[in-house]
Amino acid sequence: MAIGRISGPLLKANLLREGVNLAFENDLLYLDVNNNRIGINNATPQYDLDVTGTTRAPQVEVSTLANIGNVSITGTTISTTQPTLSLGTADNVIYQNKLTVDKLQLENNVISSNDTNENIELNPNGTGTVEIFANTNVTGNIVATGNITADGNITLGDADTDNVTFNAEINSNIIPDATNTYSLGSTTKYWSDVRTQNFFAGTVTTDSITVDGVDIALRQGNILYVAENGLNTYSGTHPNDPFGTIKHALSQATAGDTIHIYPGIYQETLPMTIPAGVTIKGHSMRSVNITPTVATQSNDVFLVNAGATIEDLTISGFYTGYAFKFAPNFTVSGNNRSPYIRNISVITMGSVTPSGDPRGFAQGDAGKGAYIDGAVAGATSKEATMLFHSATFITPGVDAITVTNGARVEWLNSFTYFANRGIYGVDGATGLRGTGKTAVRVTGLTGTIVDTNTFSYYDTDGTTVLATGTINGVDADGKFYVDGNLTGLVTAANRGGKLVTKNGTPTTDTTVKKFGTSSLELDGATDYLSIAGNNDFGFGTGDFTVEGWFYITNVGVTNNLFDFRAGAATDVAPVLYIDSSAQLKYYSYNSIRIDGPTIVANAWYHIAVSRASGTTRLFVNGASQGTPWVAATDYDIAKPLVIGATWNGADFAIGRFDDFRVTKGLSRYSANFVSPTSEFASDSDTKLLLHFNNAADGSTTIIDDTVNAQDIRFSNGATANYVALADQTEFGCEVRAIASACVYGNFGIVGDGPGVLMYLVSQNLAYIGVGKEIDNDEGDVIQANEVVETNNAQLRYSSVDHKGDFRVGDLFYVNQADGTVDFSSSTFNINTTSGITITTGSSQTTITGEKIDTGNLRFSGNTISSISGDINLDADSGTVRINSSSALQLPKGNTAARPTPATGMIRYNTETALYEGYDGNWMALNGVYDLDLDTRITAELTPGANDGTIRFYVSDAVVATIDATKLQAPRIEVDDITIDGNTITAETANTNLLLSANGTGSVVIDNLAFKDSTITNTQNNGILNFQQQGSGYFKIEGTNGFVVPVGTNTERPAAAYRETGMTRYNTEQQYLEIYDGFSWVSVAGATGSISFSAAEDLAIEYVITLG
Repeated sequence: MAIGRISGPLLKANLLREGVNLAFENDLLYLDVNNNRIGINNATPQYDLDVTGTTRAPQVEVSTLANIGNVSITGTTISTTQPTLSLGTADNVIYQNKLTVDKLQLENNVISSNDTNENIELNPNGTGTVEIFANTNVTGNIVATGNITADGNITLGDADTDNVTFNAEINSNIIPDATNTYSLGSTTKYWSDVRTQNFFAGTVTTDSITVDGVDIALRQGNILYVAENGLNTYSGTHPNDPFGTIKHALSQATAGDTIHIYPGIYQETLPMTIPAGVTIKGHSMRSVNITPTVATQSNDVFLVNAGATIEDLTISGFYTGYAFKFAPNFTVSGNNRSPYIRNISVITMGSVTPSGDPRGFAQGDAGKGAYIDGAVAGATSKEATMLFHSATFITPGVDAITVTNGARVEWLNSFTYFANRGIYGVDGATGLRGTGKTAVRVTGLTGTIVDTNTFSYYDTDGTTVLATGTINGVDADGKFYVDGNLTGLVTAANRGGKLVTKNGTPTTDTTVKKFGTSSLELDGATDYLSIAGNNDFGFGTGDFTVEGWFYITNVGVTNNLFDFRAGAATDVAPVLYIDSSAQLKYYSYNSIRIDGPTIVANAWYHIAVSRASGTTRLFVNGASQGTPWVAATDYDIAKPLVIGATWNGADFAIGRFDDFRVTKGLSRYSANFVSPTSEFASDSDTKLLLHFNNAADGSTTIIDDTVNAQDIRFSNGATANYVALADQTEFGCEVRAIASACVYGNFGIVGDGPGVLMYLVSQNLAYIGVGKEIDNDEGDVIQANEVVETNNAQLRYSSVDHKGDFRVGDLFYVNQADGTVDFSSSTFNINTTSGITITTGSSQTTITGEKIDTGNLRFSGNTISSISGDINLDADSGTVRINSSSALQLPKGNTAARPTPATGMIRYNTETALYEGYDGNWMALNGVYDLDLDTRITAELTPGANDGTIRFYVSDAVVATIDATKLQAPRIEVDDITIDGNTITAETANTNLLLSANGTGSVVIDNLAFKDSTITNTQNNGILNFQQQGSGYFKIEGTNGFVVPVGTNTERPAAAYRETGMTRYNTEQQYLEIYDGFSWVSVAGATGSISFSAAEDLAIEYVITLG
């Protein structure tokens, strides 16, 4: 029915219904008001909305349950009471989000199982199959119980972290899709074992292949070809398909590959890096020439990795750079080996080549041969080594090969020409791998060496650090490693002694010496030695010893032995000298402190000054001299030393000095001792030791032989006395050269730094020092430039120069021109059991460890013997000298054993106990003997009697003797005088016998002195007696008179000297008086004496009276 317009209340009543159902067209729309149901085409609705027929709506929302036929929809569930539920639509779209069927869930494009760990099975009926018509991606594992067959391609995994595991066996061939395209393994991942019955391969690279139990190491490797007419777009794997450049071939090569270069000139872009294990092989050295492009001609040529080989080619035309260097991070590891360079030439020249210098030597920018730098080696590299065999470097004016930072070079049968330095080894800054270490071993260790501690080496002043570093590793044998290059570190054996300055012309003497091969010879005029002020000579108040052997040839002048005074005579320091009266003196603190003995000339003395606990003693030949001086005098912290003169060069000693030693901190002698019987040895307390040993007489080389104790400290408090090992080769280099040559140029072999060690065997050094010149002018050669060691480099070599002269180091030299052999070493050892034979063809000399046989002469031990015939000593000067302080033993035997005589023979006759010589007859040499020995002169009655008497024998009778007080003989005739018994007679008749003194002297017999006409009694208050025998008397001839003593009364002799009969003339009494035993009386008697004047008057009267 139609609904018209109705009023509000009516409309309200119609809409509320108030319990009355409403039907539209009976059942088209039925509202069941009482049950709250709506029916469409249904007047009895059973549900809230009950539709009979088809319902269309853009959206139906059911909150609890929807039943559609036998299908119920509630929540997320669609169910049916029938066995089968079919879902289907006209457009095949069944659901939009997720569909769950039993335990199976379909959501979007994912089918999954509702139950945890449940499988999803696709199980066709009967013989049907599961077919998937598209690409299938599986995430997770696929497990197939049966077989799997794939008609197309199979890709397993999408990354190298995925794995394929075969538990089953493979029962078919495995054939690659393309030949020579795919590989098993890679350059970094290898298969372990490959076991096969037959093996067919082109190139194999592997560490191990076992064939029938034999492990055969094979190398994989392809051959790449390079030719002038090749192209880099070619494959390079066939001779007819070569690359065009070496550099491109290197970019394609891997370990084991060989690049074969056909003849031609190749202009390459430099540098070229050779991968590890790659070989570059030219067709032949002279047919393959490598040159740079213009833009790269100042670059290096080859950067070489480990295991690379370069052979049979020439490099030329480049400047400044090097032909060969290590590639960055060069690493030798595993089975890799060092680069090998063989049969190559490097030919360069300077950029400016005037007519006078066609190689550009002076320009100094020519390309160089090789720079072998261990610093570029990788951290894991076992070494940094390069081997050259049959290499030729022509590098005008620049270094041919440089080795540094711990690198090593083997240089075999190779040559350098025109080089500034042929082979140059030098200490680098960073060392091997850029982290070089110094290997150290010490002795005299107190405490322990601890890793990471600091090691320090101090100078003798105790404060200056010469070398220090951090310990980085300690070996079980005590060797430890210090970071960095300890350039100031030296071993005790190599530590230089003190500089001894020679003043005047002091030399060594091999003739007069105490020990060793020679002594120091001083001339007494200008010669002496001096050493500048040193802490080792600053004894302070401590103990010390200064000693030596001294042989003074002139003791009549002052000989200063040593003087420690510094710049002034008043300086307080030890001084030892021999004064002009030959007495030894120890002087200190402005005074003589100890008097020594008298020194005899031409004799060796061991003299020592030693202070112990403030007491200084002087020892001569082990015996203490004088009174020890007690005073702890302070000798300062440093002093100079003068040997053989005073501090200011005066009082020069003349003679020989040997084995001079200065000891600080130790008194070696505090009591008498036995003088040393051998050379002094150096110890930790020795501060100066001069052996003066030199092979050549007259040498001016003075060496301090001290093996100096060293001041070594560790930060944990440990100390040591000596450095036994200081190995700095990780900063220097090691070069081994055999049968090689350096020709022309400035220098041959040069080493600079303590880490440089070279061994050069059969090295030819020809025309070194001539620079660019090639005219072979020997006058331009500088032999000193052949081998140069600086800064303690160590070069061990044997060489032949341009003249064929042969040298072994600096110690052995053979001049091929004249055959001269020079030994500069003090020792020359040859170890052989059969000896050395030197022959001229007609005669020979054999030298063994036991003897020397030359001609008929044998030297063995200390014996010279004749194999046949006589032994002749012949000197060109005519003089044969035997210098010894001991003795010479002559042949001996009895008279019957005399040899066939020859003039000049000397022997000892055991029968006569006399030395005898032959001058036509055998004559005794002990004193003076006649032929039959019965007339002779002897110095003692019997041998060894030492009676101090010379005896003269005639016919075996003693005819005269001389001792210290007299000559005794029965008769002596001297010119015209005969002394016979007690008579001295002038033999010539009527000849006077004269006894005459010289000048004012007198002839003295006992106490009588005869002078001119005067006889004087030389004894004070002595009596002169004239005594006759028997009836003899004294008679004075002549016609004049004789004078008696004259004097006054007071001048009479004292009573003690008066004798009866004494006569004198008294000038006071004027008469001749005589002493009668009691008084003085006149000779005329007591009453008959008259004075002179009275006697004179009486005489006149007698004349007048008597006529």
